[in-house]
Amino acid sequence: MMDKKKKFDVPHSLAIIFFVMLIAAALTYLIPAGSFDRVKNEAGRTMVVAGSFHYMERSPVNPVRILNYVYAGLDSARSIIFALLCAGGGLGIVLESGMFQGAAGTLSRKAKGKEGFVIAFLMTVFALLCIPINLNYFIPFAPLGIVIATAMGYDAIVGISIIMLGGAVGFSCGAMNLPNTGTAQSIAELATFSGMGYRLICMVPFLVTSIVFVVKYAEKVRRNPEKSLVYGIDLGTDAFKTDAVPDFEKQHIPVAVVVGACIGYMIYVAIFRELSFESSAAIFLYMGLLSGIVMRMPVNKMCSCFMNGVKGMATTGVLIGFAYAISGILTAGNVMDTVVNGLAGLLGIFPRILQAPAMLVMHVIINFFVTSGSGQAAITMPIFIPVADLVGMTRQTAVLAFNFGDGFCNFILPHAAATMGFVGFANIPFTKWFKYAVKLFAIWMVVAAVLLMIATAIHYS
Repeated sequence: MMDKKKKFDVPHSLAIIFFVMLIAAALTYLIPAGSFDRVKNEAGRTMVVAGSFHYMERSPVNPVRILNYVYAGLDSARSIIFALLCAGGGLGIVLESGMFQGAAGTLSRKAKGKEGFVIAFLMTVFALLCIPINLNYFIPFAPLGIVIATAMGYDAIVGISIIMLGGAVGFSCGAMNLPNTGTAQSIAELATFSGMGYRLICMVPFLVTSIVFVVKYAEKVRRNPEKSLVYGIDLGTDAFKTDAVPDFEKQHIPVAVVVGACIGYMIYVAIFRELSFESSAAIFLYMGLLSGIVMRMPVNKMCSCFMNGVKGMATTGVLIGFAYAISGILTAGNVMDTVVNGLAGLLGIFPRILQAPAMLVMHVIINFFVTSGSGQAAITMPIFIPVADLVGMTRQTAVLAFNFGDGFCNFILPHAAATMGFVGFANIPFTKWFKYAVKLFAIWMVVAAVLLMIATAIHYS
């Protein structure tokens, strides 16, 4: 009798990140070390000096020492990690109230046969929410997406997609994205948020294609659960299943009011003040505390639910910290500036109508080395803006190419905070997520290329 073939174990997301860390170390041996000179402008931002690139002595990172960069990665990501822990604790109390589960159960029952419209509506909501707010602030809402998806008969990938991919559109088009668009436009000497109208228009085709993609996959899974990319994999999300399909009851109304008020306040702070991870953490903490109070939850139970919520986010925080270590390795190897300089020199060989799409691809490549949007803007814009001037590309178009390349790429990279935040929380193996999301990313790139060619044709400014 032949032995059964050993079942292939899907690599854990942490294993994938470790493998990418090894690749990053290898690149420090393959790519020559180089650097631009940097100065501080009047606003105090560190800027690259165009034309100052020079090669330097190699500083490759020994693969044996890559784990030395993990602590620094965790330290660099401390703001988002601490915010996620606080948010996880606050939402742990909210979830215990049953409000989200009841809302999802009632919604799924009333939307019977119209589940696609629910997905479209919620993705649109998160796209709009992420116009002024960084998507990373919504990582704690991953449980909400999973609850809604399971209530409608879908899998965890759909649940994550509702929030993550909907928010990706609002975030990546950069209509009012202060850290990314604001930094890039400041370097390009453009008025902050100028050209917003066209960036808002760009959201429409991106959002439509994203909704169609998610709904098509969701319906395939609902008709045949075995078609799910995570079928048979224990994701540890049993707590979010709504097999009993609870109802949204009168007792849930006060909690819903508290949650709605806290989200509304977060939007207000993002638009009229400055939303930070510190203020976001405080909002989620008050959300949990007030929800427990209006539900008349015993103090000990509130504390227990809070700590359980923190535990749920701890894994996500560690994954993000490990992911940040990859950037640390590439920085130590002094290869990022070499890549930027080499790509900038290639732009002039493309015909005018394809120069903006070419710049988009270059930003995608650079994003592997620098996942921070503001960091990438500080490195690339001083180089690409003069190049854009030389080839006749408007500076606004150059900023748009940066927005698309930096933004949409983040959702297929194993070391991007958003990807690791959402996927890590749901325990979805990165290989499964990549197989799913890379198809949408290819569609996004086609849409982006077309929109950039239109921007070139209309002399977008």
